[in-house]
Parts: sequence; C-alpha cells; structure tokens
Amino acid sequence: MLGSTARKLRILGFDTVYDPKSEDGELIRMAAASDRILLTSDTELYFRAKKARTGAILVHGTNEDDRLFQILSKSGVRQIQVHGLISLCSLCNGRLVSTGAKNQNGVEVYSCLSCGRKYWRGSHWKKMAILFNSVNSKLAETSRQNHAG
Repeated sequence: MLGSTARKLRILGFDTVYDPKSEDGELIRMAAASDRILLTSDTELYFRAKKARTGAILVHGTNEDDRLFQILSKSGVRQIQVHGLISLCSLCNGRLVSTGAKNQNGVEVYSCLSCGRKYWRGSHWKKMAILFNSVNSKLAETSRQNHAG
C-alpha cells in the first residue's frame, strides 16, 4: 500500500488519486482514463498495466525516502521544491488556499477548497522537510551520475 506516499506526493503538489478499495482492473482503467501514471508495489498489477499500455511505475522502496525517490526519478523529476510549498490537501487532493489567518504561533493557515481541512506549517513540517531534502540529495546524486557517465 502506498497511502502515505500518496499523501506526500500531494504535499509536493502532485495531483494524486489513492484508491485502496478498487480492484486491479479498475485501477488500470482509472489511470488510463485520467491519463495518470499508476504507482504500485504489486508486480502483477504493474505488468497488467504495462500490457494494457497504461503508464505505471513499480515501487520497491522499503521506506518513504526510497519510494519517493524511485517515483520522482522514474518520472523525470530532478528536484523538488521544498521552500514555500503549500499546494494540495494531503487527504482529498483538493487545492489549498490561504485563509488570511494565522494560528496562535503566528503561522499562516491554509484551507482545502474541497474538504475544508486546515493546514499550517507545524512541528511535523520539520520532519517532512528533512525527508524532502533527503530525496532531493538522492535526485541530485543520480543527476550527477547520469551526466558524468
């Protein structure tokens, strides 16, 4: 299951649908119909998607850092923007907008236009920034290796 990874991709601004309840055939049809890339750790689903000529990435990472790196590098992303990042709701994929308000710590508050959930850069953001910077380091190293060889 890639639910946590889907939430991180949304935070990074990637339009991401996560549907753990659908059958494999439906996931392939949904990905094809919406011109999306199917992300899966299921080898059989990956090969079924490829056979159906649907874009797919097989994700093998054992931790969030590895999974994000695999997905982004295989998608051609060379760097993720971490500074100033507020874009999509991590739950529903809706667009986030500033409420114009600040929380008790003076941090700007954002709201999802779809579900109304509120977001701000709290203490959890430091952990995500470390994760995203780690992924950026791996992406940069891969880019250097590709250009060197």
